[in-house]
Amino acid sequence: MNREMRRLQEREDRRLKQQKKKQTPRRKPRPQDQLSLLQRLQRFMREVRAEMKRVSWPTREQLIAFSAVTIITSTALTIYIFALDFVFKEGILVILGGT
Repeated sequence: MNREMRRLQEREDRRLKQQKKKQTPRRKPRPQDQLSLLQRLQRFMREVRAEMKRVSWPTREQLIAFSAVTIITSTALTIYIFALDFVFKEGILVILGGT
């Protein structure tokens, strides 16, 4: 490590020490941090419900179209992978001479 790097490292170390000194002491827990499990669960469910109201839900027609595309694509890929598997299996059996 050359002198410049050592000086940069020392400056960084000093800066970090000063930041640690300036940090405020740990904050006291707020009353909302001391909620019971049931209260936290109720609060979570309220927040989930509020967030779900903001979701842009698809229409019935969109849902049907998206589902159809997903099913057709999955079926096509399954058939394609099955065909590749079959072709490779037969090719390897031919190469190995065991038909």
